Amino acid sequence: MPNILITGITSCESRGVEALARSLATALTAAPDTTVTVLTQTPDLDSEALAGSGADCTADPFVVSRSWATMRPVETEQHRRERAARLLQHADMVLATGGDLHTSDYGVSTSYLAVLDRAQKLGIPTAMIGQSVGPFTDPAEQAAFTATAQRLDLLTVRETTTLAYLTGPLALPDDQVVLSADPAFLLQPGGPDRAAQLLATAGLDPAQEYVCLAPSRGVTRYSPISDTQHLDALTRLADTLWRVRCRPLVLVPHCHDSREHNDDRLLARQIAARLSHVPVHVLDADGTGAADYKAVLGGAELVVSERLHASIGALSSGTPAVALGHSPKFHGVLADTYGPDVPADDVHRDIAAFTTDPDAADHLAHLDTAKLRDHLATRLPTQVALATADIARVRALLTS
Repeated sequence: MPNILITGITSCESRGVEALARSLATALTAAPDTTVTVLTQTPDLDSEALAGSGADCTADPFVVSRSWATMRPVETEQHRRERAARLLQHADMVLATGGDLHTSDYGVSTSYLAVLDRAQKLGIPTAMIGQSVGPFTDPAEQAAFTATAQRLDLLTVRETTTLAYLTGPLALPDDQVVLSADPAFLLQPGGPDRAAQLLATAGLDPAQEYVCLAPSRGVTRYSPISDTQHLDALTRLADTLWRVRCRPLVLVPHCHDSREHNDDRLLARQIAARLSHVPVHVLDADGTGAADYKAVLGGAELVVSERLHASIGALSSGTPAVALGHSPKFHGVLADTYGPDVPADDVHRDIAAFTTDPDAADHLAHLDTAKLRDHLATRLPTQVALATADIARVRALLTS
C-alpha cells in the first residue's frame, strides 16, 4: 500500500493551503490502496478541514512553528525525532507542495527542506510539484534549495517565471524542471446550493450578480506599504467597484488565521465598516472552506484578490480575476493562465504600486469582464491538463 508524505503544508487556516492539500489528497487517494499523510502545524484543525479527501493529518515533526505551538500536541524532543523516523520508515514518497515556501520572503525555505533531505539520504523518492520559487536574497538559503532540488526525482513549477529562475540563475538543467500548474486548479467547488446558502447568510440575494474582493491582512508584512495605506487603498477600490459596476460587493477573507496579523476577516470587517453607502457582504462564517469559497468566487462577475489562491479559485472556475500581489508568483500564475494575448498589467498589479496609483482602482473597475471570460474559456483546459499531468507523474514515480 503506497504511502505518500505531503510536506510544505503550514495550516489549513489559509484556505489556499487547504486548496492545495485537498486537491492533491483527493486526486492521489483515488488510486487503489494509496494513503496520504499531511504534515502540518495544525493537525486537528486540518483533519477537520480535509475531511473526505482521504488524507490523514499529523503534526509536522520536521518543522515546528512557534506561532502555532498551542495548536500542536505537546511532545518531547526525543518523541518528535522518533516520530519523524517512523513516518519516513513507512513512506514510499515525500511530496512537497506549498506553492511559494521556497523564497526569502518568509524565511522558512531551508526548514521545509529537512524532510526531503532526510528522505533522499534514505533512498526514498522525493518530489516537488506546482512550485513557485525565489527570489532568494540569502546565498546560503539559495544553495540549500539548489542542493535539494538537484537530487529530486520530480520537480514541477506552476509558472514560467519560476521556470526561468530555476534554469537561469539557479542553473538547474532544463530537462529537470517541468512546467505545470497549481494543484488547486483541480479543486472541486462546493455545490450551488452551498454557495447560495453562504451568500444568503451574508445578506445577499443569491440571484443578484456580484463582485468579489479577497483582501489579505498579511500583505503589508511583505511590502513597503503601511496598514493604513493598505486599508485606504482597498476602501477606495471597493467604492470604485460599486460606483462603476453597480454590483453588490462580497468580501472573501480567504485566510481565517488564529494569528491576528494574518487574519483576513479582521481586514474585511474594517473595509465594510467604512462603506456604509455601499452594499457590502462579508463572507466570514465559521466552517467556510476552500471549496465553499471557490463556489462563491466562481459565481462572481469579477474577482479582485490579494490572495493568490482566491484568484486561482476564480480562474479555475472560468471567472475573470485580477491579483494585487507582493511577489513574482502573482505575475507568473496570472500571466500564464491568461496567456500572452492579455496584457499582464490588466490582470496583475504590484500591491505597492497599486496603493500609490490614484488611477489604478478605476482601471480595474472598467475591465471588460466578458472579454476576459471568453478568453479564459480557451485557456482553462490547458491549466487543468497541466495540473492533472502532475498527478500522473507522481503515480508513475510511485510505481517505477
